Amino acid sequence: MSSYYFEYLDRVANLEFKNRPAQQGGVEIRYQCARQIQGDVALTSRIVERVLGQEGLGPVILVTGTGNPEWLPQGETDGPSGVAVLARAFAAIGIPSCVLCEERFLPGVRAAVSAAGMPLLAGAAWERRNNGAICLPFPTGATAAQAFAHDLLSQPRGWSAVFFIEKPGPSSEGRFHNGSGVQKDAEWVAHAHVLAAEARRHGLLTVGIGDGGNEIGFGVIREALYARQPERYACRCGCSTGLLDGTDVDILFPVSVSNWGAYAIAAALALRLGREDVMPEWDEVEASIRAPLAHGAFDGYTGMALGSVDGVSLKANRAVYHLFQEVLRLADTEKLESGS
Repeated sequence: MSSYYFEYLDRVANLEFKNRPAQQGGVEIRYQCARQIQGDVALTSRIVERVLGQEGLGPVILVTGTGNPEWLPQGETDGPSGVAVLARAFAAIGIPSCVLCEERFLPGVRAAVSAAGMPLLAGAAWERRNNGAICLPFPTGATAAQAFAHDLLSQPRGWSAVFFIEKPGPSSEGRFHNGSGVQKDAEWVAHAHVLAAEARRHGLLTVGIGDGGNEIGFGVIREALYARQPERYACRCGCSTGLLDGTDVDILFPVSVSNWGAYAIAAALALRLGREDVMPEWDEVEASIRAPLAHGAFDGYTGMALGSVDGVSLKANRAVYHLFQEVLRLADTEKLESGS
């Protein structure tokens, strides 16, 4: 099978739809930096090869949740659907998921995961099954993070990987920012970057998926990115690399919309395994986008309680998702024509 199909997935996830001049052109530059620094290989391919190349695959941890007390007190539509689709994809191949976010975002995230067709389990029921999800609160503030991460990773059921999807991390100076460079209250957010560091110490694969630069994983390219566009990533508190996250992960996948990055990885799993059933149908994906709205979430770009994501309409999200499915169809056609 041609490696170009993974390239297509990367490119679809990086289609840019921005109507603010200050943000236009940034998607391609972030992706170029990530490719140059991490090796000239499709990032979706790198991620699935690292995941599937492990022996005795255990459950994965999926971390999301972003917002602020005034603008997005119950979170946004970007992140929950990505987690839901990725959990569904892993469940299809027998890998359960542990979904983490702040307590205040948990109702919307749980609703998104359920809307995508995932059974929500708890405790012993989750430990006995290989196709469900458990949703847990990640405590806020710096003090609680280290103990939480240590206890989670010390559980006897071995983990395979930790994915951070639209999950803000601190700058190299330890300050959290939103995508506009405004500083966040560090005690209001989960310090999930501590989990990233702890996971790497345990030898677990860590993957960051983000679309603005302030999300966990951008530490991989922060210096290169800030050198190219210092004005774009300047913050209002004077951090040396602006609003850019300072957290290192094994693989950073910068994308146009974080949900799309998760959809692309689900498609890459389907592509690598030759199983289209790994990806849910669009109706379930749409339901996972809309589900958090009933729990107070908004579109983080417009601030509206609509089924759009980062200002991109639901119709456009559907078109992008169908493009991922089209890549799978093309790959399947190639196999049929070659007789393999």
